[in-house]
Amino acid sequence: MHQNILVITNKLEKILPPGFFDMMEHLPIHLAYETRLGGPIQYRWMYPFERSIGKLKRAIKQKSKVEGSMCEVYLAKETSHFCSYYFRNDVPCLRNRPNRHSDGGVNNSLLKAISIFDRPGDGPKERERLLNQMKYKSASTHILLNCPEVQPYYDLFVEIHGQEIVSDQFAPWFNNYVYKNLCDFHNNF
Repeated sequence: MHQNILVITNKLEKILPPGFFDMMEHLPIHLAYETRLGGPIQYRWMYPFERSIGKLKRAIKQKSKVEGSMCEVYLAKETSHFCSYYFRNDVPCLRNRPNRHSDGGVNNSLLKAISIFDRPGDGPKERERLLNQMKYKSASTHILLNCPEVQPYYDLFVEIHGQEIVSDQFAPWFNNYVYKNLCDFHNNF
């Protein structure tokens, strides 16, 4: 492949004017060597580095000396992060900022007792959404099947009804089972 690229590039140089050739036309000459050297692209992916350099470029204030400005931005960021370890815990900085999905510190111990509700919510971005019957049943079943506290009831349901109707009937069965047991519990007292 390496030899073919060299021949093709030489033939193109005979046909096309010199102004056509820039770095992108010269790049294939080195691709075969780089592939042998580094292996497939997934093992030397540059996206994280390109992303961090893009952040630095967007933070540049002085456009006339870009390289120096990028270094200054990087040093300022690293210095402020290092110094933040010496701040008190109540001083807001990048190191101690709240979680992106913070629910504002709402602590409802009843909901926290169920494992599916112990993750922080997205706080002020809440909005009501109406679900049709099929989506509501699907969401209810998904939540129940991914909650470890419901696993004993799921095993009981499979034992009674079998595995094939879980997606259709488990959520309504669970609702009726809990409601019936709750009513029996209150009637006994």
